[in-house]
Amino acid sequence: MNIITRIIASMTALITGFTFLLTAAFQAGTGLGFDKKETVDLTSNFLAGSEAFIDEAVADKWSVGFGKNELTPDDYDEENYYLGGYLKFPAQNAEGVIDELWVKAVVLDDNSGRGAIAFAWIDAIGLMNNDVKLIREKLADIIGAEGIVSVNVGVTHTHTAVDTQGIWGTLPETGKNEKYMDALVEKTADAIRTAYETRSEGTLLYASGNYKNFFTDGRSPRSYDENIHLFRFVPDDSSKREILISNFGAHPVYIEWANTKISADYPFYLDKAVQEKYDADFIFIQGAVGGAIHGNLGESNGITGETDVEKITQYGEKLADAFGELMAKAQPVKPILNVAHRQVEVEVDNFVFRLVARAGITSAIGYSDHGTIKMTTEIGYAEIGENIKILMMPGEAFPEIIYGGFTTAETSFNGTDYPYPALETLFGEDDDVLTFGLCNDAIGYIVPDQDYNAKESHELISVGPKAASTLSGAFIELIEEVK
Repeated sequence: MNIITRIIASMTALITGFTFLLTAAFQAGTGLGFDKKETVDLTSNFLAGSEAFIDEAVADKWSVGFGKNELTPDDYDEENYYLGGYLKFPAQNAEGVIDELWVKAVVLDDNSGRGAIAFAWIDAIGLMNNDVKLIREKLADIIGAEGIVSVNVGVTHTHTAVDTQGIWGTLPETGKNEKYMDALVEKTADAIRTAYETRSEGTLLYASGNYKNFFTDGRSPRSYDENIHLFRFVPDDSSKREILISNFGAHPVYIEWANTKISADYPFYLDKAVQEKYDADFIFIQGAVGGAIHGNLGESNGITGETDVEKITQYGEKLADAFGELMAKAQPVKPILNVAHRQVEVEVDNFVFRLVARAGITSAIGYSDHGTIKMTTEIGYAEIGENIKILMMPGEAFPEIIYGGFTTAETSFNGTDYPYPALETLFGEDDDVLTFGLCNDAIGYIVPDQDYNAKESHELISVGPKAASTLSGAFIELIEEVK
């Protein structure tokens, strides 16, 4: 669809939906029109995790499985598939494909008889909690203490995939293509089921290393996780492929803003490099990327490509080389797997977030709790082995919330200190603390309260100024409860 046609379509949609949008804007601004909390179904398809935590391994071996499905639409010339990630007017329809979109899943089981945990990561900008719950619903027959006790779905956060949240379409209509979303739910559930059914016994190894020069931070106070974390599963059956699981934080935003084609950005080329170098199944789990945490694709990091694709190809190769270094020093992890989840209410003070929820543009559900507009999200905490701790964050967390480096009252935007310690301080010096970002929800940027400035670009995509402290408090309670 050419630019003139798209402008006309966008203007027509705005004019046609003006009354509806005006009503939704009024309700977003006043808080009127939202359902009462007690009338909203919040607990369906929420999974609490392990019934009890263990400190000692029950079995000698891990069981791990892998599954994947392609998500790239093949009818983009017939259907509207808006690209999600860059705000454009008129909204940008996909006009071609640079590389493929995938969902990849891994299931971990410590063979203790307390159930397995599943992680599925999608090449997408974000996925709301209600969509995650639809995926869990498809897996009802294998969910439970005898099967999977925790199903977690996140996104790589590429800014050039199909819009899975709805906010990059032609307002006031949602940007989500329902046929695509239905297929995404089915294919994600299928990938998880495949991973569960193909589990095999073997050894799980882990290593992390400081690769500070691979990343940059675009916003003060310049705090981020400098490490790349890597799990390596080696099956006892030599005919089966190894499985690599990597976690680090870096926005996939390197296909230029003017692009009109679908791309998974650097995660696709990282996967390609892993296949070429190690012939292993691979899943990348995005980390804490709030505060504009990006990859370093400059010449100082040895990136010399001229085009976007050349640069992200080289970046993927450098990351894969780092994996090789980590694989060489990875140590066995005892088969201990604990996981707990909690639902958390967050206040929705951001007008934009209220508007898209009230207008039905996203699947987020806001509700009124005695006059305060809130939504329910969820957090997760997992332990793998004795010293690996995982925080599952429902958005783009500013890394200082986890790793420290907060601005002080003297230098913060509103002149106060953050009310909680960094979450990493809850653990011992020998513990590795990983963040699985944009996990089970996409509530936007999670900005430390004292630095929340409504005029900044990050805050425009955030539920409000209390999200960070609300989640910090909930994590502290959850971790203290299970420790």
